[in-house]
Amino acid sequence: MEILMLFAALHCITLCRAVTPASLNSVTNLPVGQDIQFPINYCSDEKYEVTFRRRSPVSLKIMAWNSARPERPYVTHPSYERRVQFHRDAFFVLQGVQLDDEGEYMVQTDYLGTQLRNHDWDSFTLRVFEPVSQPEVVITGKCSSNLKLNCSTARGTKVTCRWERQRAGGVGNDTFQGAVLQLENTPELASHTYTCIAGNPVSEETSDPVTAALCDKDRARGPRNHWIAVLVLVPTISLVMLVSVIVLWRERIRNSNLSRGVTQEIEEARYSLRGGEPDVSCVDCWRNTSNDVAARSCKSPRKTDAQMLASSSRPTSPALEH
Repeated sequence: MEILMLFAALHCITLCRAVTPASLNSVTNLPVGQDIQFPINYCSDEKYEVTFRRRSPVSLKIMAWNSARPERPYVTHPSYERRVQFHRDAFFVLQGVQLDDEGEYMVQTDYLGTQLRNHDWDSFTLRVFEPVSQPEVVITGKCSSNLKLNCSTARGTKVTCRWERQRAGGVGNDTFQGAVLQLENTPELASHTYTCIAGNPVSEETSDPVTAALCDKDRARGPRNHWIAVLVLVPTISLVMLVSVIVLWRERIRNSNLSRGVTQEIEEARYSLRGGEPDVSCVDCWRNTSNDVAARSCKSPRKTDAQMLASSSRPTSPALEH
């Protein structure tokens, strides 16, 4: 019993759901998610066939029904299978319209008599909009002069904005079109209250009132924000510079050590080619000397090249020949 009551309640909700009738040969504006019904124009006792079509921006047959087979529609487009309902001799219902449902529709009735086949057709235009959200106002420019009030919305399609200015005494209002309002000076803002109104054909929202208090708040907050930025940036920049100096200094020391080691290896190789290992005192001189000029002054006690050549060309002793 409870299950049957639940189904009955759901059925009632479906039937009682708000449906907007489409305007014949006119434009119907709907918010996203709304249902719309297209009436069937039937005026004959003959058998007939009703076709629900979309004409633009694409042309397709959404649903068709024939009175000779009244059980159910015999054509339903796959894209609309769960969204279109047919009520015999009454109307078609398109449920939960979306932005891409916007376009032109037609309901055509063909009479299936034995004589000339006649037909009636009705045309409808559907426009779909996303409702607008409450507009937000941002003040740009200097509070002393050349103020700009910028109005914008987070949601909404085909949104238009206008400004209303109310005098301090509450008498007399002025209206300005557009999302941006230019003010010459702060006294003008101080003596009036400004409100942005954003809307489209299916909705309208109003911003919070804009007064001079908002500009005063921005002015009071400005210097504080400036000093906060200075206190954050100065230590950060100083730390980056200190780290850079340390890295460059260590890199210079490493390059200097590498250069000294390469020079030492070259000298040791040159002494070896001349006739043996370099003198220990010279090697120690290279290793213990940090000055490159002083290191080059180290001399080996080994013979020079000329001395080695002269000793090799000296004649052999006769005593050794025997």
